[in-house]
This record gives sequence, C-alpha cells and structure tokens, in this order.
Amino acid sequence: MGKKIYWANALFSEADRRFNEVSVARVREAGYSVFLPQEAFTEDADPTNEEIFRVDTNELQSCDIVVACLDQFPIDTGVACEIGVAYGSNIPVIGLYTDIRSRRKGAGRMYKNQYVLGAIEARGEIVYSVDQLLETLP
Repeated sequence: MGKKIYWANALFSEADRRFNEVSVARVREAGYSVFLPQEAFTEDADPTNEEIFRVDTNELQSCDIVVACLDQFPIDTGVACEIGVAYGSNIPVIGLYTDIRSRRKGAGRMYKNQYVLGAIEARGEIVYSVDQLLETLP
C-alpha cells in the first residue's frame, strides 16, 4: 500500500460525506491508504470532543500527507485546525479547492484566509480537482 493520507474536510452534510466517499475511493484505487474521519465512528456513535480530537490527531500525526478540502466558505474550522496541526508536525498538505470561483479574478472570487493558505503553501500546494490531486500525490 502507498503513502498514508489524512483526508480533512467537512463531514456533516450528506453532500460533504458523499464527496468525501467518492473522492477517497478514487485515491484508494490509486493505491493510497486514507484515513477518512467520517469512518472513524459509526453513525449512531456519540463520541466526546476529546475522543474525536484524540483519534483524529493520532491519525493525522501518523500520516505522510494531509489532503485538506478548501471548498467550504469560510474554510471549515476543523479543516483549518488540521492544517495547523499538520504544519506544526512538519507534514505536507495538499489543499483541494474544487469551487469554480477559485479561479475568478474579480469581485466573484471567493476569499480564503491567507494565513491558512500560507500554512499549506509553506510545505505543500493547492490543486483544483481530484484528477489534479491524483497527479500531484507522491
């Protein structure tokens, strides 16, 4: 099995969970091991804040790379925290930004926090599709 990836994205709406499932399936098919936080607990589980933090942080700090989905507006707070933990742990991050507004130049461009983007760019890069992600992964 290839490098271990931590998949950081919002995971509470049906749309986000489905995007995660479909995208992670493609990454796994490419030979990578992926920790997807929404799979860590069963749907009927009621984990405490500390349990979620402990499980996710242990998995994140044992991975080779973090894929951080940036489509939420603003960037999901949990994802932003995971980017910070990755930076502090010297783990590279690939930001996945599939929103079509990412490439607009004018007023229609979606703002993303520059501090968070800087943390990604310091040790990684930003890609704009799952296809580009698969081309970029080591």
